[in-house]
Amino acid sequence: MSEIMAYNDDGLRVQLRAMATRLTDIAGCVASEAEAATAVVRGTVEQAHRIADLAAMLAEAAGAIEESARRQADTLAHIRAGLAINKPVIDALTSSAQGVALISADVSVIARESQMLSFNARIEAARAGDAGRTFAVVAAEMSALTGRTKRATDDIGARASAIARDVGAADKVVAAHEALTVEQDKLLCASLVQAQRQREAVAELAIITADTADAADQTATAIGRVGANAVAVKVLARQLAKLARVPLDSTSA
Repeated sequence: MSEIMAYNDDGLRVQLRAMATRLTDIAGCVASEAEAATAVVRGTVEQAHRIADLAAMLAEAAGAIEESARRQADTLAHIRAGLAINKPVIDALTSSAQGVALISADVSVIARESQMLSFNARIEAARAGDAGRTFAVVAAEMSALTGRTKRATDDIGARASAIARDVGAADKVVAAHEALTVEQDKLLCASLVQAQRQREAVAELAIITADTADAADQTATAIGRVGANAVAVKVLARQLAKLARVPLDSTSA
């Protein structure tokens, strides 16, 4: 009977020793995995912080883009105001130049007709002989006057044409500036839209980062509990080893 009990005691000690060894191995594996998971979580948290810093930089850049776009919009508004003021002036100059050209053309026609009349008058005075001598002098003076008038009107016409060309060039410059301001407006609108999208992306990124940080905290808490349980398992393994009268260092090995 005593031999049976001794055999049973030996078997129980073997089983307890095996259980203690197995529990120690499991606890060691769990502790190692928990440590590795903790390192991963720590890296995740650091990455989340870097993403948050990047999001802040993107938000600041979006603000700078919006501020620059607003300043450019103000500048374009001043340019448009100046163009709006200059456009009527240029139109008035164009109209005046055209009016001067028309008047000059009319005067030139009158001068040519007067010159023809004076030429005919000189011919008739020559035919009249001594009786038409005084009339011939007046006709000659009239011819000279009409010649000077024609030269003056031709000069006025040329100057009016030059003014019209200059005014036309200025009008083209104004039109080009107006087209440029329209194009700049489109670019500014596109920049503002892009900045707004960037802000929205930053907001989404901030939400994701916050969720990641929360998940990392929860994971770290869970890993902490797992580590605590692993320690508890090791303690239990030591107690089983003591019950089996196994030295502590042999179970730890």
